[in-house]
Amino acid sequence: MSEFNNDQNTNNNQNNQQNATQYTPNKRIRQKPKFPWFRTVIVALVAGVIGALIVLGVGKLMETTVLNDNGSSVNEASNTGNGGNTLDGKSDKYDSVNQMINDVSPSIVGVINMQKAQNLDDLLKGKSSKAQEAGVGSGVIYQKNNGSAYIVTNNHVIDGASEIKVQLHNSKQVDAKLIGKDALTDMAVLKINETKGTKAINFANSSKVKTGDSVFAMGNPLGLEFANSVTSGIISASERTIDTQTSAGANKVNVLQTDAAINPGNSGGALVDINGNLVGINSMKIVNEQVEGIGFAIPSNEVKVTIKELVENGKIDRPSIGIGLLNVSEIPDQYKDQLNTSRKDGAYVAKVDGDSGLKEGDIITAIDDKKVKEDTDIRSYLYENKKPGDSVKLTVERKGKQQTIDVKLKEQKTTSSQSSDESNEEKNSPFN
Repeated sequence: MSEFNNDQNTNNNQNNQQNATQYTPNKRIRQKPKFPWFRTVIVALVAGVIGALIVLGVGKLMETTVLNDNGSSVNEASNTGNGGNTLDGKSDKYDSVNQMINDVSPSIVGVINMQKAQNLDDLLKGKSSKAQEAGVGSGVIYQKNNGSAYIVTNNHVIDGASEIKVQLHNSKQVDAKLIGKDALTDMAVLKINETKGTKAINFANSSKVKTGDSVFAMGNPLGLEFANSVTSGIISASERTIDTQTSAGANKVNVLQTDAAINPGNSGGALVDINGNLVGINSMKIVNEQVEGIGFAIPSNEVKVTIKELVENGKIDRPSIGIGLLNVSEIPDQYKDQLNTSRKDGAYVAKVDGDSGLKEGDIITAIDDKKVKEDTDIRSYLYENKKPGDSVKLTVERKGKQQTIDVKLKEQKTTSSQSSDESNEEKNSPFN
């Protein structure tokens, strides 16, 4: 990392001393001043006191506003810069990388997934009747108020937990409460009642992040043995949409790509810029012998929106058509003859739950006139644009003929997001 710009203060003491010397002889001349200096000084002092009281009053009001928050908002950085290449080391706040890391570190925690047997089958699989450590990830404190702290982490870090513990920067472990989680965005919010020695991180505007920006991944790679570790790199790409497999199914997600080393245990940790502001939550990387240095983080702007929904509702309500889909591109050619289609893309309706107007064997080719190449196109469109109760127009191919069907969307069935006693086995994924 190159050197940072240091603020330099100009010393004007000599000039002040010269000015004082010039005015000293006037003290011997006891004449009535031509200007009411004394009155001006008094007015200035009074104005200063009033101004200070106003500032204190506003500050107190702002403090009260934060203290009354319920964990649904984040601290936004007052100056996130204009993005661009920061390898020249220009920081608005710090003189060195070490200073920045030391300032941000109290915001980073370890998240411990504790699991125990829930039934006889679990006991037969070797799980203990007492909660034991099943995995360790990272988390970020984003708000503190009323003696509590709110933490954002990845859903897969706490998935299946019977209990959740958090290890603070000072190595103290405390119990955590699950506020809400969402598998498709891979986000979860926790709450702890121990805040001594911690601080809340500031959120950067991730839309201003650009390729080449210097970033630092902070967390616990490989577990608590390497707690409070930091790796550095750059933003390799500021906009990526990738396909992922989650415990709730496949999904398309928007991510920031980075070459900062992200290892198991870093999930849920912070990706920060050179000013110590959060630009993303480290979530996954490509695992392949031929691949090195391709990691991904959920952008801070999306994290902020998800936090608000999870704190206010405990989950994210999503619309559902009530169908099971297969990608036409994944159906072998010999079976396509039976489907009376020669299409290479689209979403094949393999199962219908309820009366949606669709039939098994339909191939969805468009949703609200937007082309559908695969099932994730439908899911992404619904999640980004629709709510339960809305209607959507589907263009389908049925027995070789095209037609349109209006479907009223239902609420997607999910398991409770408030319970930490769930045990969901994640599907195999090329991401870690």
